[in-house]
Amino acid sequence: MKIVVVGGGIIGCATAYELARTGCAVTLLERATPGAEASGAAAGMLVPLGETARSSFETLAIASWRLFPQVAKDLRERTGIDVEHVTRGTIYPLFTAEEIRRAEARAARHPGEEFGIAAWDAREVRDREPALATNVRGALFVRGDHWVNNQRLVAAYARAAVAAGVLLRSGLSVSRVVVEAGRARGVVADGERVDGDVVLLAAGAWTGQLVGSFGGRLPVEPKRGQMFALTHVPPVLHHVVHAEDVYLVPRPSGELLVGATVERVGFEGAVTAGAIAGLLRAALELVPALGDLAITRTWYGFRPWVPDGFPVLGPWPGVDGLWVATAHFRNGILLAPITARLMTAWITGGKPNMDVRDFLPDRFATAH
Repeated sequence: MKIVVVGGGIIGCATAYELARTGCAVTLLERATPGAEASGAAAGMLVPLGETARSSFETLAIASWRLFPQVAKDLRERTGIDVEHVTRGTIYPLFTAEEIRRAEARAARHPGEEFGIAAWDAREVRDREPALATNVRGALFVRGDHWVNNQRLVAAYARAAVAAGVLLRSGLSVSRVVVEAGRARGVVADGERVDGDVVLLAAGAWTGQLVGSFGGRLPVEPKRGQMFALTHVPPVLHHVVHAEDVYLVPRPSGELLVGATVERVGFEGAVTAGAIAGLLRAALELVPALGDLAITRTWYGFRPWVPDGFPVLGPWPGVDGLWVATAHFRNGILLAPITARLMTAWITGGKPNMDVRDFLPDRFATAH
């Protein structure tokens, strides 16, 4: 089977890799370089649990989270790239008695060991992270929250894909999907037609434009996220710290990532003074000692989002051979392994290997 994958972010690279491993002839088209957009701009947090009862999204997220230890090991063996899978957990600081009560109730609802949810009092918080502000009265700790270096993860998937036989063509901008007699026959990239038996659109926030090229409609749009990094040697924090308005991610490389805004500004590409100032203010209120650290870089990315917040996965209605994997929003890194395996099983075997009803493009799509 000859497959054209459009989009060299984490979803496109991971899925191209898995498809090639089944024997498919895969061409991966990326207009820039792998991970140049949202995948490279993320923080790499792997946070599978929501605050409410189990949903189809959480089921998908947990399934992907469980794959990461083996994925990190396999990619390191195949490519030599260490994706820096860190498993120290996340601290969610609490400031009021009501927040502490809710955290204790949530910890009681998750007695199992897999995610290690616990409610900490102020003394435990000081013991674990003494740099946190003195107004932090407690914390919800989730040991099962992990993180990776997302740039390294995309690079590893891209390298593994090429090693598995994927033809990676960077610098080609896909303008339209070729649909003939109700079937996807390929795409047009910079005037060149690239044919395939199957076309998979994994172009993130730009996927809707490609669907529109043949008269379809998919309401995926960009949500801009801005971030910055601080030097972090010697480290001030040892866990991810995630408050309501800011998160802090310490990396083994010696950086501390600080993020992130969620802005509905279209494809307006900019790092703005107000956004960085707001993040910096929130970070310093949470960890005053960060004021002595140097800012090393700032950046932004466009997360793909649809109105219900769920990813869009599956065959496009009314067009044979056309598939979509997009709208992972803030969870593209976390959901990459399961998305890749799900889409591969579905495309090559004719049916998904898990319940996907809530993710189908049919919920939004108009074929023509």
